[in-house]
Amino acid sequence: MTTLAIVDDHALFRMGLKYALTLAKDISLVAEGESADDAVRIARETRPDVMLLDVRMPGESGVAGLRRVLDEESAQRVVMLTTSDAEEDIFQAVKAGAMGYILKGTKPETLIDAIRRVATDGMAFPEEVWNVYKMRAGMRSVTPREKEVLELIAKGCSNQEIASMLGISPNSIKMHLKHIFEKLEVVDRAEAVATAMRRGVIQG
Repeated sequence: MTTLAIVDDHALFRMGLKYALTLAKDISLVAEGESADDAVRIARETRPDVMLLDVRMPGESGVAGLRRVLDEESAQRVVMLTTSDAEEDIFQAVKAGAMGYILKGTKPETLIDAIRRVATDGMAFPEEVWNVYKMRAGMRSVTPREKEVLELIAKGCSNQEIASMLGISPNSIKMHLKHIFEKLEVVDRAEAVATAMRRGVIQG
């Protein structure tokens, strides 16, 4: 019997998922949660064979929760189950150690197969998801400071305003912008924001 935990902040989704799991007599749901803190607690106390973890939750993200889970319980098998197909979410989840990444529109039979494969130390990445990861892995990552600059640009702030908010010089902002443009392969601020949002680097 494969033991399973579900961590998702939508109770109705969890209910539907539990119903879908009645198709699998070899999978037993042993714990539920709705936050990153719950994921860490469940991994520590219950140690399910597989944990399904949402990427987008209020407060700490599922990817941040994944990192915390694996810091405490390195053997925990985690599959991200999400509506997000953003490049950055996929890249960060795989990089952090997820063993699968399944979109919520997936057929129940496909999800159940993914749970079984991961329970036996396999991987569960649809081809289109893995292709996104490989493409994104070949790119240079935006740094946390560059992400801050991007978020302020998206709010309409000028270089001078961003420099004042971050406590650095306007020349430093110009250098950050140069690096951002290079990494995102864009030519101006508007394109940088649009590309960053499309890839999931920043939220719209």
